[in-house]
Amino acid sequence: MLNKMLFKQVCLTIIAALAIMALQVPQSAKAAYPVTYQGLGKAVYAGKTYFENKITSTTKVLVTPSDTLSSIQTKLDAGGIIQFAAGTYNLGVMKINQSNTRVEVDRNAIFNMNSNILFDIRPATVTSPRIENVEIASIGPGRFKINTNGNVGGDKRPVRLSNVKNFAVSGINISGNYEGQPFIVLAPYQDGSPGTILVDGQQTYNPIFGLVPTYGVIQNVGATKIHGGYATVQMFGGNNVLMRNIDGDNGVTVRLEPGSGKNTDYISMSGPDLGALHNIALVNISNTNGFATVYLKPHAKLNHNITLANISAVNSAFAIHADVAKFKADDNVTVSYGGDTYNVHRQRGRFENVKLKGEISLTQQGTDKLAWFAISDLLYIEYSKRDGAGNYSDYAPNIEGSKRLTTPVVPVLMISQEYRSDTEFSIERGNYTMDFTTANIQSIGFTHSLATNGGVLYREDGRTKTNKPLTAEQIMDY
Repeated sequence: MLNKMLFKQVCLTIIAALAIMALQVPQSAKAAYPVTYQGLGKAVYAGKTYFENKITSTTKVLVTPSDTLSSIQTKLDAGGIIQFAAGTYNLGVMKINQSNTRVEVDRNAIFNMNSNILFDIRPATVTSPRIENVEIASIGPGRFKINTNGNVGGDKRPVRLSNVKNFAVSGINISGNYEGQPFIVLAPYQDGSPGTILVDGQQTYNPIFGLVPTYGVIQNVGATKIHGGYATVQMFGGNNVLMRNIDGDNGVTVRLEPGSGKNTDYISMSGPDLGALHNIALVNISNTNGFATVYLKPHAKLNHNITLANISAVNSAFAIHADVAKFKADDNVTVSYGGDTYNVHRQRGRFENVKLKGEISLTQQGTDKLAWFAISDLLYIEYSKRDGAGNYSDYAPNIEGSKRLTTPVVPVLMISQEYRSDTEFSIERGNYTMDFTTANIQSIGFTHSLATNGGVLYREDGRTKTNKPLTAEQIMDY
């Protein structure tokens, strides 16, 4: 009798343990691989289709954490549908250079980066045809994780896209370390000389800088520990792109900034049109404890048709920061490439037809100084909220040293527009405005005495260290 009771107790204990284990195993991990998943389908906003799944294959090739990088690359080189199972992957760069490729990732997968780029989506060479119909997506409603494993200020770009059409990237959480690069990068194919080259006997800008991502969606992605000069997503070049449901902690969430403006910036040297940003929609973008949710700076590009809808920030300096190019009229830079020397003149770019829609909000929670700002923003901080004598050095530096700390400043800062009454804008000076007639701009938990329209400041609203209005000369000093 005792043996029967003991046997029964042991059986019950085993059953209970198995039940607990079943509860602890993620649903996707319990499912047999490959998991059923059909991709995003269509990505549509305001009646426009930005991405459509065109992969008809139903065959899926499985990747597990035990696979080597070379074996994974072989599977990617064949195209089709490649599915990553749950688990931890320690990998270098994976090149996606075949059309009709979908990478499906279990939401319980974790990637630890061993190289500066993880997913490199672009043709194999600069002369290869543009690739089409490429998708990276988390299976199901969650997000898989990427750990950048980089040094502060280093180079880590988990996803790079160039010269791809009909693409989608979705369902990713990126854990950064204030690296000096955007985490998801859309850029021209830059493997070539800057400035002008000779084509059919004519001097022309190098056309490879027009090989940019086109027609695609970036959605349901986020990042933490973003550097103040970079972002969850940055567009160095591209057109017809939808970005929605993107978040960021620190830094900037989305930067619409084609190039860097530095003398080593080949994108800016390739003329005003190649690689410029056209037909871009940002929807439901958020930021916390950072610089801005959306940052715009045109450098040398003429960019058109930008929609910013439902942009929010909490304890950041700005929800939207519209900056202006800094090139001077006599700008000229000499660069060397491949043994040749180029003299390049850059002109100021601008944004045209920028529309704000829906809720545009900046919220202050508590009194801690968690918002990041640059020295060019100093004169727009409410005078009563300034630190010390009002010098930039009077403010505490942020964690990685690129910015300083304050409380939320204003939802929309229009450094790109001199006076709120301006209706005409100088092409030479690179001025531009925004249409926010259908937006509800809100400052929540704080106010700025000079802001209008719920929270908009212009260049004229800057105040000196002694709280004096800027002179006309100071307003135009950029």
